[in-house]
Amino acid sequence: MVVAATAADMVGTKSMVNSQKESTNPTTLDDDDCIALANSHLTIGLQIQKLSKRLQNTTEELHQQVRDKHSALIQQATHAGRFDAALSVLADDVERVRATGHRLKSQVDTQYQLVENQTRVLGRLHDVSHLLRSAGTLLTLTAKLKSTKDVLRQAELHFELGQLIEDTELKDIEFIQQERAFVISSRQKIRNLTQMQLFAGLKERNQTKVVNSLKIFINFNTLEKSLDNLLTTFITDMEQSLKECFAGNDISVLNKSDAGRSPTHSSSSNSVKSGSGSAARGPGKTPQLTTTQNFRAKFWKSLHWLLYDELFESCTQIKLLKTALEQINQFGYTSESSEQCIPQRFWKRVQDLIRKSFDECPQHVTQTLQEGLSKLLTSARGLEQRLNSEFQFNNELFAPLEVGYVSKCAANLKACLAGIDLPGNETVDNFIRVASTELSAALIDARLTNSIANVFIACGKELCTKLEAQIKLGADSKQVVDLPNLQQQQNTQLANVLYYYKDSVRRMLTDLEIQFEKAPGSAKQNIAKSLEQADLLISTILQQIMESIITAISIIILSMHREPGLNTERLSTTGPSMYMKELQEFVSRSWSHHIELYDDKQMTTKCGHELAKRCIELFIHNVCILRPLSSAGRQRLKQDCLYMEQALKPLCVNFAELGKPARLLRAMSLLIVNSPQELVKQTVGEDSLVPSYIVLLLLFGHASPELQSPHTTANWTNERLIEWLDGHTAEREKLELISGALQRYRDNARRKNIQHYDEIYPMMVDYFEQALKAIT
Repeated sequence: MVVAATAADMVGTKSMVNSQKESTNPTTLDDDDCIALANSHLTIGLQIQKLSKRLQNTTEELHQQVRDKHSALIQQATHAGRFDAALSVLADDVERVRATGHRLKSQVDTQYQLVENQTRVLGRLHDVSHLLRSAGTLLTLTAKLKSTKDVLRQAELHFELGQLIEDTELKDIEFIQQERAFVISSRQKIRNLTQMQLFAGLKERNQTKVVNSLKIFINFNTLEKSLDNLLTTFITDMEQSLKECFAGNDISVLNKSDAGRSPTHSSSSNSVKSGSGSAARGPGKTPQLTTTQNFRAKFWKSLHWLLYDELFESCTQIKLLKTALEQINQFGYTSESSEQCIPQRFWKRVQDLIRKSFDECPQHVTQTLQEGLSKLLTSARGLEQRLNSEFQFNNELFAPLEVGYVSKCAANLKACLAGIDLPGNETVDNFIRVASTELSAALIDARLTNSIANVFIACGKELCTKLEAQIKLGADSKQVVDLPNLQQQQNTQLANVLYYYKDSVRRMLTDLEIQFEKAPGSAKQNIAKSLEQADLLISTILQQIMESIITAISIIILSMHREPGLNTERLSTTGPSMYMKELQEFVSRSWSHHIELYDDKQMTTKCGHELAKRCIELFIHNVCILRPLSSAGRQRLKQDCLYMEQALKPLCVNFAELGKPARLLRAMSLLIVNSPQELVKQTVGEDSLVPSYIVLLLLFGHASPELQSPHTTANWTNERLIEWLDGHTAEREKLELISGALQRYRDNARRKNIQHYDEIYPMMVDYFEQALKAIT
């Protein structure tokens, strides 16, 4: 309470002093006034007087203020005394607290120092105890190591000794130095023996040895490093073999002499692959001279052995290594390296080495590889098959060599056609022989096969282009009224050469069919499709003759409209009509003189069928528009239908192969003699054999002259109608033409006021309506 009161008195005193300072009269002389007065121009005496006066005024004001504030000043002085007393009491209390704190600090520091010293001693004792335990463990394990003969057990002991040997504190203990040195020496010795055991196990296909070696590496924590070293050894040996192969040495012979050496003395870092090694070379040794042929023979023999034998041996060992790693994982061993990754890592490095070797090899080796790419691919695919496709080469690996190989094949194929303007069968034989050789060599690889097939297609196109340039077109090459002229004979020869080429290609594809199955792809289909150009050229040559034959046949069949005796009541002859005899003679002569000379029987058979169908169509169209006709004339036309089959025998041996046209011709032989009542009983629609317009045209032949035929109504000739029927295949268009004729007859009958229509007209109208409904 005293302290609080004293503090309040101090605050009050300070406030009163401040208020006195604030209430000082402005007339009080301050430092600025004194300076200003001193700087004025008054004399010293006057200045002293003014200063004295102002000092006097100030003194009086101070006395006045003291008198006015006397009570307050007395009260403040009292409070100041109390404050001093409180401060003195507080200082005594603080001093006592400080003394107490020093005393407590001294007690705590003493105990802390004691505990710290004891802890330090305990830590040293613990370290010594740990060192003694570690040293004891090391001595115990070392003793077990010395008494153990099993290498795998020794590796397990080394696994436990690993951290103890690496402990820096144990290195300074003298009485275990000898044991440490023994452990280190034993470790190195076991590592070396294990490495040799791993190589021997892989070489001997002894999985147990390989598994034990890998377990030892795991105990030494060196499995990943050992596997990497093993892969490096394989790659190094293969790289050395590639160098020897590119140098023209027979590595298959060189490596047989090295096969008996132990892995520790191998020049390829303990390689265990059968046949690894290199040729012995000495300074100043004269290089062996060899010809290009001998070099390539040794080169391909060595490269095949390298891929097919040495690399197969390496892949087999890698597979055994993978199996051993899988077995280790089954027993609970763990490793940083996955057994699935080992084959992939190995094969990737193999392909990288091969790609690098191909890129950096000398020019003559590159040329040899390009020209013999098929041999290289044969060895590569053989290796893949031998390994059951577990290791497969990337298709892009051999892509850089394809350009040179394809260029060589293209040059060989083009050489067969060089300087030949008119290729013959001998040219084709030579071309196909070279193509078969090149394709057979390339069939080992689908991609290469497609490339060679494209080259063959391009050269085949060039062959066809040369033959196409010799084809004769024009009036002379189309005539069929006489024996073939020189132009037609040349065209026939060209067509037969084209067929011989086409047939040779197909036989080549048949011979290579089994090999094509081994190299799936679109090569065979593309080559077969390229023969369409030859078919097109043969068809072009035949087509112009076919057009002439059809034109002549059309003229002969049209002559039936001038045939005598078709409107008489008696048959003038029992044989075929004159036009039919002429047709039979022309078809037989033109076919034997102009068509049968072509070797492409498939094409000529196709042309014969088309020609026969066209002939039947022209015959039927002309027969159904014949007017007037007697009963005897109809019987003759019926016989002519039968003779038409005989006339078409040269074009189609089996008449039934023509299909619907053949059936229609035989049906026509019956329809031509049927009465109108029987004709209108014919079915209509898509299922009908005989088209509706044929029946309607036949009905016109039974009607009176007033019911004119459609072409007569339209003022067309017979030739014009036949041309129109050929150009309009839609049934509706033909019915519309007939409808016009019927409409005109009806209009004429109404205009002439005829009481009765022709008896055929109602039947035709009913049948026409049925036919029209069937197509709507």
